Amino acid sequence: MNSPSDTPGVFTSGDSKNDVGQWQMLLLGNDLSSQCQLQRVVYATGKEHGFLLLHFLHPTQQHAVAVLALDRVPVIIHSLAISFSNPRPRFHLHYPKLNGSAIDSYLSRTYDNFKRLSYLDFSASARPSAIQVSVLLTALSKHSPTYNLYQYQCYWYAHTVWEALKRLFLDCYETTQDEGRSRYLGVKIEKADSVEAMCEEYHTQWARVQNAAVKKRKAKEDEVRQSMMEGQIEERARCQVEIDQAMGQREEVERKAEEYKAEMDPLRARMAQLERRASLFDRHATLTLDEKGLVLIGLTGNTKEPRIRFQGQGRTAVATRATDAKYEAHRSY
Repeated sequence: MNSPSDTPGVFTSGDSKNDVGQWQMLLLGNDLSSQCQLQRVVYATGKEHGFLLLHFLHPTQQHAVAVLALDRVPVIIHSLAISFSNPRPRFHLHYPKLNGSAIDSYLSRTYDNFKRLSYLDFSASARPSAIQVSVLLTALSKHSPTYNLYQYQCYWYAHTVWEALKRLFLDCYETTQDEGRSRYLGVKIEKADSVEAMCEEYHTQWARVQNAAVKKRKAKEDEVRQSMMEGQIEERARCQVEIDQAMGQREEVERKAEEYKAEMDPLRARMAQLERRASLFDRHATLTLDEKGLVLIGLTGNTKEPRIRFQGQGRTAVATRATDAKYEAHRSY
């Protein structure tokens, strides 16, 4: 099974090293990475060295597990008889192919006399996220004292992280396989008196991270909202243009309809007038039909059978009855 490639800082090919500050920046830059959950912590030792193994679950791929080795590696600078230690811890990150033997092989090569001493397992409902773990480690890195006189500072560091995780995320259970983690070269290591202070510092740092996340989310929501508003404004403007065009077309149609009505009303009035007159004719009448309508030309005298003559554009229509006059005129013209 291939290791997921969408969660840098947790699931990464090969072996790499980062300090806790760099690791936190990687997590903050990727939502999936920050959501990886801490399933188990293993307290392990090598030759005169104590460290932790952090088992992280992928947020969407249930069977994907990444193992990160956390230890405190001091840089010793010798000056006469004085030794100075750099208290900043570093991460040793190893990403196996989800194979237990590969993990053991790597750890045995990296740490002499490698041995697992204790296990701290978190319930599904109480697993801390990778970003929460990074906040704790960053707080510890910034505020841990420099232990120049202690050769076992890596033990102190691992123990402080272990105890702080137990206090901060209560729904967990601890399994001890070997009591060796409380001693260094046979000398009992006092429990870290800074656990309480580190927990308080964690809450302070975590509140800042959450506030920053809220501001970032709000800024993103505002950006999306602004984009939507701009899109709506553009859409309304486009719709308004279409509405204006439709209204213009409607007004043009109405204007032409009014012009047509204005032209037809006089024609209808003239036709009605002629129909009324034709019904009273008892004499022969000659009418001319031109482009302006029917125009009465004159009367020719009485006849036994009234005849109505329509003449226009070089053609003449004759009707013997008033009712025929309208028919013949429409038929011919």
